[in-house]
Parts: sequence; structure tokens; C-alpha cells
Amino acid sequence: MSIHGQGDILIIQTGGTIDKLYPQHPGAYGFEIGPPAVINILPRAAPYLSCTVESICSKDSQEITDADREDILRCVVDANQQLVLITHGTDTICETARYLARAGVGQGKDFGPGVGEKIVVLTGAVKPECMKDSDADFNIGFALGVLQASTSPGVYVAMEGSIVSGMHVVRNKDGKFLDEREM
Repeated sequence: MSIHGQGDILIIQTGGTIDKLYPQHPGAYGFEIGPPAVINILPRAAPYLSCTVESICSKDSQEITDADREDILRCVVDANQQLVLITHGTDTICETARYLARAGVGQGKDFGPGVGEKIVVLTGAVKPECMKDSDADFNIGFALGVLQASTSPGVYVAMEGSIVSGMHVVRNKDGKFLDEREM
């Protein structure tokens, strides 16, 4: 799916709370993962950015497997864009960030021309985008700002106004995303 044509920034949807919707089917009782919430957020948060949106999977992050992470990695590696935003559930965002960092994304590894120069930022939300007072708009806007301002290739998690290296990100018992080296 493309927004504003072939975009300068690739946004990859994986699911998670950010994409959850109220039940869409009669008799359903739990939130369901819907289309990429970023499609609703971009006109509000970054109307002039040129982005391409692709959906890799639509899962609760607790259901994301290493096979899904490999699909995410392949999408990042194959992308023409150097700037990649990944929307992800917050429960396992640290594991996916670490998976991509260990695979060498943004570290000059020999995947092909320019892959080692990519900047990848993962973000998500604690409340679904469809809910009042969701943190989704802020986190997407913040992550897009981080993505464009970064000069160092690599993998990062941008949540709640904090930026942490994908290789060292952890989530503490209070739900804050921190650098494990600073704990």
C-alpha cells in the first residue's frame, strides 16, 4: 500500500495494540487487529511526508515468531528506502529490535548496497489508535522525527519520548523503555 506515491520512508505494519480495533463481527468480544493505524495517523501527524506502507503481519506482538522477524528483516533488506519505520506491539518490540540489530541492519553488514546504512525505528502504542487519548499519534510523530533526524545508521526503539538502541533496549517493570547499559 502506498501513501503519497512511492515514499521516501517505508512504514512496515506488524500489528500490535496500535492497530487494534473494537470488535468488528457480531458476537466478538475482544479487540481485533485492523488495517495499519498509521494510515489514519499520517494525515494528522505528518501530512507532507512521502511514505509507503506495507503490512508484513497483523498479530499481537506476543504471537510474533522468529519467522515473522525474518520476514520483517527481509522487507527491510529488500526496501529501496534507507529510512524504515516499523509499527509493532510493545510486548515484544525489544526482541524484534534486537533481532534486526543482531542481523546487522544499519551496521554495514553485507546484505547488499546501502543496507548497512539504513536507519530503522520501531514504535508502537500502549492504547489503540482508535481510542481517545491514545499515545499512537505522539509515538508515530516522534518516531518519524527520530528517523529523519538520525545521522547514525542502526536500529532504534522510539517510545514515549525516549530513543534507545535496538541492541540494548529493555522494558522495565513499569513499562518504560530503557538502555540496559544504564540500569
